[in-house]
Amino acid sequence: MRVLKRFGSVAAIAALIVLSLIVRGAASPENPAFVRNDEPSEPLVPSRIPVRRNDVYDLKVRLTELGFYSGPIDDVYDEAAVSAVKAFQKSYWLTPDGVVEKTTWRALGHGVIRPATGDTGPLPEGVVEIEVDTATLTLTVLVDGKPCRTYPIAGGKWTDLTPVGEWKIIDKGYKVGGPFGSRWMALNVPWGNYGIHGTDRPWSIGSYASAGCVRMFNEDIEELYDLVEIGTRVKIKGYLPRLNWNRPFTYGTEGPEVVVLQEGLRQFGFDAGPCDGILGERTEAMLNEMATVFGFGKGRTVVRDLITVMGIRGS
Repeated sequence: MRVLKRFGSVAAIAALIVLSLIVRGAASPENPAFVRNDEPSEPLVPSRIPVRRNDVYDLKVRLTELGFYSGPIDDVYDEAAVSAVKAFQKSYWLTPDGVVEKTTWRALGHGVIRPATGDTGPLPEGVVEIEVDTATLTLTVLVDGKPCRTYPIAGGKWTDLTPVGEWKIIDKGYKVGGPFGSRWMALNVPWGNYGIHGTDRPWSIGSYASAGCVRMFNEDIEELYDLVEIGTRVKIKGYLPRLNWNRPFTYGTEGPEVVVLQEGLRQFGFDAGPCDGILGERTEAMLNEMATVFGFGKGRTVVRDLITVMGIRGS
């Protein structure tokens, strides 16, 4: 009897824990935290007041490619876009209701060919890292610093650039269908929810289309998923957003400006550790050491002096 009571108590506690995780929206293999904030996964529905969503941009690009749409490429699901979707749906024997859900997204991707990526099979022994170049829209797998695989990607739109810096994979999981494709891997970017994932919009690969994440063909993300582990380093280089050097730079400050400061310190021989976008103890110590060596000021002045020496224009 005591055992049953004890079991009942344990079961009740477990149920409460599970319930609390659901309420809090905790991440799971099918529900990563960054999914909720990056791309909408619910159907796109016509509305009297036009809806604004990130995926409308992808939709309009594809409808333009297929000859169904000729208006502005933006994120507004307006009357012209709805009419184009209905015409497309009718041509594919789908219900022409203007509602864009999984079946319509899948049909839109019909005919997109994934290019061959070359090598397959296991990687050689060594330290595995990932390098993403948003200028060339490629993702490269490195082993002991040597390139072993290269994949095409889609990067963030100019309004939502993929974050430059040195990150780590902190979680992995699967997502069957939808805007995140069949696999996802979350990154530890401190100022937003970013990751590497598949897509149901394969025509976007090779362009700047995402809300900041790295998109890959589903076949490629599935292969990459099996090649790398949680904790794998991911270096992203390429285009930077507009930087704000007038903001305060104190202990705990986060952002792309801090990544640039950390890169600058490294260039001048001051090891601030990985360019992780966080002004922590090590970065703060290196800023102060550089200020002493070069005769810079302190606090915000050392930041201003450093970006001047680096030749960076402030904003």
